[in-house]
Amino acid sequence: MTSHNPNFSPHDSAPQQPTELDYEADPLLRLERNNRSTRHAFIFFISIVVATVVAAVVIWLASQAVGGPYCDRDATARLCDRTFQVIFALVPTAICMFGLFGGAWITYRKWKRRERWRPWIAVVWFIMPFTMGWVTSVGALLILGHGL
Repeated sequence: MTSHNPNFSPHDSAPQQPTELDYEADPLLRLERNNRSTRHAFIFFISIVVATVVAAVVIWLASQAVGGPYCDRDATARLCDRTFQVIFALVPTAICMFGLFGGAWITYRKWKRRERWRPWIAVVWFIMPFTMGWVTSVGALLILGHGL
């Protein structure tokens, strides 16, 4: 038979979150946290690339569905209106820039807290050429217009 304790709360039996002292004392907790950070970095990188491509494809499909003067004149035109060209240049670029600067910020925070930051700096280095490639290619589209 269990005794009834009036000071007992159901929340008392819930597992506590580890503190920084726990991470310093227990190498297994550190390893688990580091492995989780590496997984999150990989997922972040893949998510940024996929979100950029999906946004570009959705904008392109919307442009084809709506139509416009460029598609009326030329059947090979990909983006049918200047508005869609600007949206195509800005939205995926914003996603790339968010990924680049967001990854850099997360890297800094991980480094400052003495957590595993190296996978996050790798994310920054891999997102950087992707962002530069995207920005330079759609930048030309934005400058040159529909003739591209």
